[in-house]
Amino acid sequence: MKQRWRKLTYLAVAAALIFALTACGGSEQSEKTESQLSMASSVEKYVEKVDQEYAYGIAKTLAYDETYLSNKLGWRTSGSDAEHKAADYLAGEMGNLGLEDVEKVPVTVDKWQFNDASLTIEGTDIDIMPASYATNGTDKDGITAEIVDVGGGTAAEYTDKDVKGKIALAGVDQWNVAWINEYMNEAALHGAAAIVTYDTGGYATYSDDMINMQDLCAEDVMPCVSISKNQYKELAKAIKGGKAKATLKVDNVMEPDKGTSYNVVGKIKGKSSDQQIVVSGHYDVFFNGFQDDSCAIGLALAMAKGMKDSEYTPENDIVFVAHGSEEWGAIGSQFDWTTGAWEMINNAHPEWAEKTLAMINFELPALYDDAKQMQISCVPEFAPLVKDLVETSGLVADPVNDIYPKGISSKTLGCSTMEDGVSYRASGVPTFINVLGSQDGEKGWMQQRYHTVADDEDTYNADVMTTNLNTYGALAIYLDQTPALQLDLTKTCDDLDKALNEDIATAAGADAAAYKQAATELRTAAEGLNAKIKDINDRYEKAVVDGGSQEDVNAIRAEGKALNQETLKAFKAVQDDFIGIIDTSVVAVKHLAYQNNIQVISAINAALEENNLFDEKEETGALDLAWQINGGSESSYYTFSPQTCQESRRTLQEATNKGNIFWGTGKGTQLADTYKATTSLLQKAAALEAGEKVTYDDEIAIYGKAVKQQQKGLKDTMAAEIKAMKALAQRISAL
Repeated sequence: MKQRWRKLTYLAVAAALIFALTACGGSEQSEKTESQLSMASSVEKYVEKVDQEYAYGIAKTLAYDETYLSNKLGWRTSGSDAEHKAADYLAGEMGNLGLEDVEKVPVTVDKWQFNDASLTIEGTDIDIMPASYATNGTDKDGITAEIVDVGGGTAAEYTDKDVKGKIALAGVDQWNVAWINEYMNEAALHGAAAIVTYDTGGYATYSDDMINMQDLCAEDVMPCVSISKNQYKELAKAIKGGKAKATLKVDNVMEPDKGTSYNVVGKIKGKSSDQQIVVSGHYDVFFNGFQDDSCAIGLALAMAKGMKDSEYTPENDIVFVAHGSEEWGAIGSQFDWTTGAWEMINNAHPEWAEKTLAMINFELPALYDDAKQMQISCVPEFAPLVKDLVETSGLVADPVNDIYPKGISSKTLGCSTMEDGVSYRASGVPTFINVLGSQDGEKGWMQQRYHTVADDEDTYNADVMTTNLNTYGALAIYLDQTPALQLDLTKTCDDLDKALNEDIATAAGADAAAYKQAATELRTAAEGLNAKIKDINDRYEKAVVDGGSQEDVNAIRAEGKALNQETLKAFKAVQDDFIGIIDTSVVAVKHLAYQNNIQVISAINAALEENNLFDEKEETGALDLAWQINGGSESSYYTFSPQTCQESRRTLQEATNKGNIFWGTGKGTQLADTYKATTSLLQKAAALEAGEKVTYDDEIAIYGKAVKQQQKGLKDTMAAEIKAMKALAQRISAL
């Protein structure tokens, strides 16, 4: 799983995006009734054969068998030898289950194999094994130099410190402050030969013995490693005692574009292979990765086992995929995760995009973290399907042993960019993923255990695993047996409607009335498509339950299959024409990036007109707001040098990083060019504190120009959305 720091980003866009592309569903779970659907017996037989102990065994093997790990910290990374050995194991296991067409599908990635590392201090007994980020290592002799404590690793911390040719030692907080690339690039800017980091907050809060690891999201510029807070304390004591000569050795193999990762595939063949359902997880890990994501592979294979053991014969192929290179797979990009999946759906099997009814992906699926109710996450268009599945189908069993006391909710959550589904979705495949419970917050699993050795088998909950096996197995069978895919594009229209701020649009010169009219036309067409889908599915159920002829049943299924092709094309058009990604993390209607910037920048200028630079109480001052620009990415300028921030900006944008933003391609917008004004305001804040008088005319001019730039982007993007809505409405209406 990929969990990036985006606390500030989410705060920044909350007002504008709280509704954006968030699935909804109905009320809480209703009382379960006995299913009258034709696939009920198949679900019942499957549930009887579910074997969570098998899932646990697979997870334990992947997490702890040293055969499948690269080093004693327990890693299996992109294109590594360990990943290759694990692929062999998984292919063998799929064969043992009786899956067909088992293969290891090779995809090209940047290879990263971390073998070993050491950090020693001359004249002490300190000998630490750091964890290495996805950067080149050292030669066999390592780097011997003074190690310099640079505090929090921000630009200000380097003032009056000489780190040229030396090893920087920095405390980092990737949850609240910045991602690792900015700490590394700041150290490189000041001439450091390497950087050693430790967590001061945010992640790895389980104990001071935790070492944390994340993806790099940057070019490889120097050895960059992580240690624990307690190990830092040892180093700090040595430095204070005058012993600061360190030797850092890192055995790290980095081979851009020369790595091969394997996506391991096995199928339960359907009566037809024209359509398929993908069930997946990823098998690359940090620190053994018991939950993230060894348990997901255990769940996917246990689903396959349950279907095989219950002798389920699907209508369509059910394809089980263990993806490689999810955590990281590409140098020099802020879109460097889910690389194996992106390569799979774009280069290895692009035809899958046109035939995959749904992807059901799993992350941390045996984790219980005090959630009172189970929820399903999906693209918005699948929310009504989940509502029907939970409230009326009678197929979904109650949570095992009441592990979720409020049962399973029919209200769904939206999908993020933080898992393999984002790559498939960008190619037109609608997705589901299990929800991880109350994972966030200082006492939540994500901040305490994520990407640390505390992601261990002690976190395994058999009831959660069994409940997920039952629920998602039922979902897969429901999808498989329903002839017309229940993908509701009126939910797309809901998001488009909510994304419109008429006042901002009109001020930008956009045609808000035409936008509303186009959205209404699209909704009418989508309602017509829903009626066709329901008609086919109702007729099918009646034919099967009433014992209609096989010829009639087959004819209705063929009718559904033909409609599915068009429905999936429409969903792909939605992804291409309406879906944007803000700062790698937030999935939203495209024009919202411009709309939000206009709103924020206009508020900044209004504050400056009132000489309100900062207001600690009300947080309405210009600098209280400016960090929110560009989805929160402007916040980096508060902490790091402009050169460091500009490098991050470069790797984020398609225009300056062509061919290297993967699932972000075509989903970004032109960023507001405001950083010079923001950094100037930060300097003037210091001047104010020193008692100097300042004016803001220059900054107001820069921000004003940026508003006009963003207004043009909003106008042009909304015009494109209007055109796309009309074209999609016409296409759907013609079905």
